[in-house]
Amino acid sequence: MRSFVISNNNNSNGLRPNMKNYNVTDIKALVDSAKSALIVSPQLNVDSIGAALGLAIALKKRGIDVKVFCPQKTDQNYSKLSGLELLTDTISSSDLMVTLDYPLDQIEQVSYNDDGGHLNLVVKTKTGSPKIETNKIAINNDGSSADVCFMLGDETTLGANASMTAKGNWVFISPAQVSKSWAKATLVDPDAPFSEIFTFLLPMLGLELDVDSGKDLLIGLRVATQSFSVNVSPESFEAGAICLRATQPDAPATPVLNQMPIENIEKTGGMPMTNTSSAPNPTPTI
Repeated sequence: MRSFVISNNNNSNGLRPNMKNYNVTDIKALVDSAKSALIVSPQLNVDSIGAALGLAIALKKRGIDVKVFCPQKTDQNYSKLSGLELLTDTISSSDLMVTLDYPLDQIEQVSYNDDGGHLNLVVKTKTGSPKIETNKIAINNDGSSADVCFMLGDETTLGANASMTAKGNWVFISPAQVSKSWAKATLVDPDAPFSEIFTFLLPMLGLELDVDSGKDLLIGLRVATQSFSVNVSPESFEAGAICLRATQPDAPATPVLNQMPIENIEKTGGMPMTNTSSAPNPTPTI
């Protein structure tokens, strides 16, 4: 397990020197190879839910199947967040998943039949394909498994659901300096709210901070800092500026009127008139 702590003087990702920078090598490797993701927020608060949904939206835009789990239901305080359809307060551990370590392009058909009340799953391979050996079959009873999983804070408050960390590729992210043996990667940023952490983390993972994810992170950041009045640092304001810029629509291009080549301006001794009519302007009457 590797632990990643903040560094403020590394500019390898093209960020300004005074912005936070994380070593995300292992986290990025997990995200880059993932087709599915699970994000868990053990505690219900606007900061962690905003950060979780901001990450979820960015992952979904990458084409990754993603869901966010929090054991408590949200209320009207969360209604302005984007991506709430990705959030669930239930997670199933009774689903059965059968995984074959076998080339998908060599499988002709997958079907099932009822054999006297017993379910048979039938995998038909293409003609000439090798036999599927039993040691290439894996059975998983945890329906919540995903290629990469993020835990935002201490999992012990999940109760029985805390056992989900026993399986999967987990990334533990926390403002508290703690270590989790089940985590494949850990990112710790003391005294920074989740929304601030993820504002800097998403671009480092090659994920886009767009209008929706930027809005969620900005809402979480404002709530966590009481509108930037408590527990703030220079990086907190930088994170707010990044999110605010992400939520702004692209400015329309400013039209350029009556352009004149520079050599013509030099010959005439001035800028072109905006009124090209040869007739004098009429004198206004009162």
